[in-house]
Amino acid sequence: MYIIIMGAGRIGTLVAEMLENAGHDVTIIEMDKERAKEISEHITGLVIEGDATDQKVLEDANIKKANAFAALTGRDDANILACILAKHLNPNIMTILRITDPTKKKVFEEVKELKTYFDIVVSPEAIAASYIFRTLVTPGFDRVLLPKEGAEIIQFQITEDSEVAGKPVKELGLPKDSLIIAVYDEKGNLVIPSGDTVLPTRGQVVIFAKNSALQEVKKIMEAKRRE
Repeated sequence: MYIIIMGAGRIGTLVAEMLENAGHDVTIIEMDKERAKEISEHITGLVIEGDATDQKVLEDANIKKANAFAALTGRDDANILACILAKHLNPNIMTILRITDPTKKKVFEEVKELKTYFDIVVSPEAIAASYIFRTLVTPGFDRVLLPKEGAEIIQFQITEDSEVAGKPVKELGLPKDSLIIAVYDEKGNLVIPSGDTVLPTRGQVVIFAKNSALQEVKKIMEAKRRE
């Protein structure tokens, strides 16, 4: 994929590096001259010094050939305008809008007319706050948050002294609002489990669960064998 990123701040830079590491082509548009020069030494893609709300700058970035445009600056108004302009120049492009004010995010997700211009709306601040909150309330999980769905994907380590080690999935007694979606043995081999799948004595188990079931899942998966 070819992705254009607006903003070379911490988030924009990190996303660009991750995309390049995954084999994608990236162009960054950054207004600050010094920052643009600095970031050009860290990524292999093109870095354009300019304003992504300017049509000419987007055209210089080859917006019409891009698969996605991510507006990731800390300025909501500029991000919004740039996404609208990107869609105008390339109706087929996927736009990702960063909103720093979490209270605005719901508006962009629910107003039908706005969805025309913004395919994905993210608020890193809201995600970070939710992650910290969940970690404080239910600590001890290796987790991926799915706040909109009220659920999480969590990972547990299995060792020889785990109560669940060597047991079939159907005998674990997990709550109904949870589902084991992947099992890895100690060599990293993946199994998509059925009820008859036996958990390894060493490995990892990945579970999809509603927030209401997390504590019970944690209790079952982290229980140790009695000596």
